[in-house]
Amino acid sequence: MKLTAKQKAIAGAVGTVAIMGVIYTQVVSPANSRADSANAQVASIQSAIAGDRTQVLQLERLAARQPATLARAFRLAKAIPPGMQTPGMILELQALAKASNVTLSQVRTISTTPFGSLSATVYEVDVIGRLFNVDDFMYRVHHQVVVSKTGKIAINGRLFAVTGVQMSLASGSGSTGTSTAGTSSVLATLQLMTFASGTGATGSTGGSSAGGASGASGASGASGSTGTTGSTGATGTSTSPGGTSTTSSGAGGPG
Repeated sequence: MKLTAKQKAIAGAVGTVAIMGVIYTQVVSPANSRADSANAQVASIQSAIAGDRTQVLQLERLAARQPATLARAFRLAKAIPPGMQTPGMILELQALAKASNVTLSQVRTISTTPFGSLSATVYEVDVIGRLFNVDDFMYRVHHQVVVSKTGKIAINGRLFAVTGVQMSLASGSGSTGTSTAGTSSVLATLQLMTFASGTGATGSTGGSSAGGASGASGASGASGSTGTTGSTGATGTSTSPGGTSTTSSGAGGPG
């Protein structure tokens, strides 16, 4: 049967549509799906890159602040070290005593008490020297760590808190008619508190000398007083018949 021209046109149109449908389903649609998947992958990669850039910026800012942070941590460790570090503290006190021209005679550990993440240790420190020099020593100890009016902290060494001071004339420095407060040696007993990071309280321990020797032994009892020596009697002079002069002493007083 012969197809008319109209039927041929309709058949051609239907075939074209069928071919286009096959091309779309077999070629165009998978390509669109692959394009969508690629776009999603690109978006994911771009998001990961943005996150990496943010992390890099954070690391760069942290690295820029790292020297200042380390320097601040070092200064704080100088004022409040990890652990008691008593030998280092004694060396620091000896340097301050030398600068003040006084003698650091003895350091005694009294107690250690925890305060949260810190621990405080109380020492008794004996210092001998002239009054004004001892006062200079206490000034230096007090100004090892200073906070200015603007809040800036100046750290020169360990943080010391002077909680008590007792003073008396040192042995062999009794008052004389010419001695003054500036020239007589005094014995100052300072009660100092130092701080350390970390806890671990301990009981009281024996004292030690500034050079690290063992604690001082107990004081011996006072010896008995010696009786007063009697005064010597007046000396007399007499002349013998031969003209020879003789002297005689009076009897001594009671011993």
